[in-house]
Amino acid sequence: MFVNYNNSIVNLACSILKYFGADSEHSTLKEVDELLKAQYKNVVVLLLDGLGIDILKHNLSENSFFRKNLLKEYSSVFPPTTTSATTSMESGLTPLEHGWLGWSLYFSEINKIVNAFINTEKDTELQAEEYHVASKIIPYKSIYEKIRAAGSAEAYSVSKFGSNKIETFDELTNEVERLCATSEKKYIYGYWEYPDSLMHMVGSYNSQVTDNIKELEERVATMCNRLSDTLVIVTADHGHCNVKYYILSDYPKLFNMLKRPTSVETRAIAFYIKDEYLDDFRAEFHNNFGDDFLLYSKEEVIKKNIFGTGKMHPKFEEFIGDYLAVAISDKGIVYSQESKQFISNHAGMTEQEMNIPLIAISRK
Repeated sequence: MFVNYNNSIVNLACSILKYFGADSEHSTLKEVDELLKAQYKNVVVLLLDGLGIDILKHNLSENSFFRKNLLKEYSSVFPPTTTSATTSMESGLTPLEHGWLGWSLYFSEINKIVNAFINTEKDTELQAEEYHVASKIIPYKSIYEKIRAAGSAEAYSVSKFGSNKIETFDELTNEVERLCATSEKKYIYGYWEYPDSLMHMVGSYNSQVTDNIKELEERVATMCNRLSDTLVIVTADHGHCNVKYYILSDYPKLFNMLKRPTSVETRAIAFYIKDEYLDDFRAEFHNNFGDDFLLYSKEEVIKKNIFGTGKMHPKFEEFIGDYLAVAISDKGIVYSQESKQFISNHAGMTEQEMNIPLIAISRK
C-alpha cells in the first residue's frame, strides 16, 4: 500500500505545530485538530516503536485501554521504519524533504554507507567518522525548535537520546508526569524502543511481545490517570511482520552488477549499479525476486512520490540509488552473510508495516 501523505504521522506532527502557532509544510489531521480545540496546557505524543495496528490488535483485547481509546488508524511514512518515521515526527517533514530515508545511507562525501542514527559503517561496529555524519550532512530544523521559535510554548523530547534523557520506561513516564506538572504550556515527545527491539529478536507474534505490550499499556494508563489539562497521544512509527531473507551474495550474476553494497533497509533496498549493467539489472532482478518485490527506477520513485511530497532534499537522489526494491511479501534482501537478519522486520509496503494507531487520552 502507498502512503496517504494527508493521513500520516507527518500530518500528526503538523497538527502539533499548528496548535502551538508554528508554521508547517503539510496538511493536519482534522481529528487531532478537533481534540486540540479544548486548549490543553500539555500535549504529549508517546511513540512506542513498532506498535502497528496489526500488532496492537493481535496482542490486546477490544476492551483494553489502548484499543478503547483508539481514535483512528492512519499511516506511517515510506519506508515505514524508525529512521524515516521518527524524523518525520520530529520535523513535520516527509522523508523526501528531510532525507533520513532509512537505517543505512550512502554518503558520497566520505564514500561510505553509514547507519544514520548510530554513526557506524554498514554491517560493522566501526564508527563512520569522528563526527556524526548524518547530523552534519543532512541536518533539519526540529519540531522543538519550531515550537520554541513561535514563542508561546516550550518543547521537550524524553528518550535515551532526547533533551530529557531517560534509561527505563518508568523514568520516561515519571519525567512526562514531572514536566506536565509545571505551569508552562508545552509539547512533550516521548520515545521508547519497545516492542520493536523485542520483535526483531523473537518475532511479531511471540508471547513475550504480548507481555511487553500489556506492561507498557498498564504503565501508560497509570501515568494518564495522574495527569490533568493534558492530551496524550500514543502512536507508533511503523508496524512489523515476520521476515525471511535472500542473501544477495548468493546470486553472483546480480551481485557482480553492483557498484557498492545495498543500502536504506532490507525491505526497501537501494541498488547502485555499474554503468554497463543499468539496462540488464531490472530483468535479472525480476527473474530472481519478482514475486516478492516491486522494483522502481530512480525516475519512477520520484514520479510516484513514494517518499512523500514537498521540496526534494539535495541528497535524496543519491540516497535512493539507481533502483529501489520494495517488499510486498514476507521477504527481505540482505547484502551478505555478515548482514543482520532480524526475525521480524519492517520498511516494506504491506499493511502490517504501514498502518499505525492514533490513540488519544484526554485528561482535562
